[in-house]
Amino acid sequence: MDEIIKEPNRLESVSKIGAMMIASFLEIKEQAARGSKVVWANGLPAFLLARGAGLPVLHAEGLIAGLAAKGLEKPLQEAAEEFGMLPDCCSYARSFIGLARIARGDFALNPDLDPTLYRMPPPDLYVNVPGAGCGTGRLWGDSVAAICGVPAFHLEPRFNWDESDQAYNFEDYIRQQKQFIGLLEEVTGRPYDWDRLREVMGHVKKAVTLRQEIMDLCAHKPSPASFFDMAANIGPVCHLVGLPGTVGLLDDMKQEVEQRIAQGVGSVPNERYRLYWDGIMTWPKLGVLGRKFASLDACVVAGAYTHLLFMPRADLIDPDRPLESIAHNLCGIGINCDFNGQVDHIVNLCEKFGIDGLVMSETQTCRAFNSHSFAVMDGVGRRLGIPAVTIGGDSCDERFYSDAQTDTRLQALVETIEARRKNRLR
Repeated sequence: MDEIIKEPNRLESVSKIGAMMIASFLEIKEQAARGSKVVWANGLPAFLLARGAGLPVLHAEGLIAGLAAKGLEKPLQEAAEEFGMLPDCCSYARSFIGLARIARGDFALNPDLDPTLYRMPPPDLYVNVPGAGCGTGRLWGDSVAAICGVPAFHLEPRFNWDESDQAYNFEDYIRQQKQFIGLLEEVTGRPYDWDRLREVMGHVKKAVTLRQEIMDLCAHKPSPASFFDMAANIGPVCHLVGLPGTVGLLDDMKQEVEQRIAQGVGSVPNERYRLYWDGIMTWPKLGVLGRKFASLDACVVAGAYTHLLFMPRADLIDPDRPLESIAHNLCGIGINCDFNGQVDHIVNLCEKFGIDGLVMSETQTCRAFNSHSFAVMDGVGRRLGIPAVTIGGDSCDERFYSDAQTDTRLQALVETIEARRKNRLR
C-alpha cells in the first residue's frame, strides 16, 4: 500500500485472554501430572460434556491458533509433514498430528525451541466435533487417536439441506451426546456428574451472553471493536468455555467497549468503510491484517467465524437442559446449513452491522470453509448489492497468504465502495 500504515485501536482487555489461555494449558499439564486423564478435542464446544465428567480438556485448535498468531506454528507442521502429510492438507489437522507426535516423543524438537510451548500431555481420549461438510475431521481424529493409542469418539452434527432437517438432526445429536457420556463413564470409571455439567453450562450461558452483547455493541458507528478483536476473544467461548474466570474477563471487555462508545473511540481511527469477513482467521497474519484494514480506514465489523459459530445462540442455552442447549448451538448454525441458509445468516449480519463490502478469505486448506465463497458473494450481492473480493489465506499456514494480492484486492474493494457511493449521490 502507498498509505502510511495505521495502527488499529486494539482492545486492551484482549491481552488478558492470552494469559488465561497459557494458565489453562499449564493447569492441564499439572492435572495430568497428578494422574488425571486428559481429553483432546477438535471442533465446536460439545467437549463441554468432558468438563462435566471432571476431565481437563485440551481444545488443541486453541493452542495451535495462539501459536500461529505468534508465528510459532511451524514445528507442529514440520512434525506432521515428516510423518507424510502434504502441505495442502488441512493446516489444523497437520498441526494436531504434529502436536500428537511431539506429545508421544516421536518427533525431536529443535533444541533452540521452548519445549513447554509444544509439549502437552498425550490424551487418554480424543473427541472430534467437526462442522457438517468437514471431510477431514474424522480422519485426523482417527489419526491422532492411532498415534496416541487412545479411543476416539466422533460427535457429528448433520447437514441441514432445508429447515425440515433440523428436528431430526437435533434429536440425533442428543443421541450422540448420550453415547459419548457412556464412553466418558467407561474412561473415568464413575457415573456421569450431571450437576457438574449444569454448573458448567451456567458459566457457558453467562460467557456467551456477554460475548454476544459485546458483538452487538459493534453495530455502533464507529465500531468500538473489530472482527480481529472478536477473533482474539474466541478463547473464552472455545477452549476456555465453561471455566469460571471467563465471565469476569468478558465483563471487563464489555465495560471497555461501552466506555469507547461513550468516548466516541472507534477500533479504526477515521472509520469510513464497514466490512464483513468470511472464512477462518488467518492467524499468522492477525496483526498484519488489522493494520492493513486500519490503513484503508476500513473496519471489519463482523464475520461468520466469530458471529455464527462457538455457541452463537445464548438465548437457547438452559443450564438445566444441557444436551438440548448444546444441540441447539450446533445443529442450526450457519456452517451446517445449505448455501441459501448461509446467505440468510450473512445477509442478516450485513444489515445489522451496516456492512459496505465483503472480504472472502479463502481458507485454502479447509474445504468446508473454502467451498462456498462465490455462492455467498453472488447470493448476498443479489439481495443487498454489496461488492465483494476474495483474498488468499489459511488458518495456520502463511504460505497460502500473499501480501501483494491482499493489498491489490482490498484497495479495489474500497474504491468500488467509494464509486458506488458517488453514483448514489448523482
